Amino acid sequence: MTQHPSLWEAAKQESETYQFIAGAELQPKWDVSEKIAINAAVSGRFATNTSFEEYIDAASSVIEAGACGVHIDFSFMVDAQGRRMDKDIPPVEAYLSVLEPLKKRFGNDFVPNLNVLNGSTFDECVAPARQHLTEVAPCAPGHPEAFMVPAVAALEAAGVKPELAVHSSGEIELAKRKLIDTGILKAPYNWLILYGLPFNTGRTLVSGTWVSDAQDMAQHLFLMVDQIRKIDPTSVISVCAAGRAGIYMTTLATMMGLHIRIGTEDTQWKHPNSDLLLKDNLEMFHMARESAALHGRTPASANEYRALLGLPAK
Repeated sequence: MTQHPSLWEAAKQESETYQFIAGAELQPKWDVSEKIAINAAVSGRFATNTSFEEYIDAASSVIEAGACGVHIDFSFMVDAQGRRMDKDIPPVEAYLSVLEPLKKRFGNDFVPNLNVLNGSTFDECVAPARQHLTEVAPCAPGHPEAFMVPAVAALEAAGVKPELAVHSSGEIELAKRKLIDTGILKAPYNWLILYGLPFNTGRTLVSGTWVSDAQDMAQHLFLMVDQIRKIDPTSVISVCAAGRAGIYMTTLATMMGLHIRIGTEDTQWKHPNSDLLLKDNLEMFHMARESAALHGRTPASANEYRALLGLPAK
């Protein structure tokens, strides 16, 4: 029979063999993926005008530096000739002006991500997807249901991966109820958390999330990620560098094992605690890549990103 010590004998033994810290090997590795998909949204949202050439140059710089994908969006952009790039030029024509030079130079070494919100008709809006110009396309669950639901269905039918752009926790519920529970959206689900941007009206087609400091930023992000994981723990989640928080958001997302989207489409600031502006998309990409390296993560290739999303390799 095993002889156990008395209370006082056990206390004496514990005192004599006391160690403040247990063996480090008792701590398991954290569940943080080594690979991180870093996409870049290169629209110069804060410029008064732009050009297709500037889009090409901006996209080329980040692809060369290791971005797995590039988001192209002409919404509200005005070129040097005064044309609304999202209204005065058909979407397919506008996107081809940028994509053809990029494809010629980089082939399939990047994943095109194109907006399908612009066009005078529904068919014109989704034409870039139906004509296979893109592999991923964002669509906010908070957009009008009469457009949003058939648009996501059209993306699925075209073999384009829908990207659920959620600006607040309410849009997560909308996505679940209108797209996932109905079977319209197919797994793996691909989420893009885009929060922390100010809005000019109280109720808009997409409602914003107010972020005034690091605590707000972290609380909102943990909440939204938890809600997404409750719907499906295997979801692919990317977080945008947006508004003042910018690189702070993507650094936290990097620590959490998520993926990120950087770029001047959603922020112009280098840091939230100053008015110092980003030089360009490439500068921000370098900041994000260096931060990822410090956290033990390396940029995913285009095909590694495709595999995450369930898209075929190219």
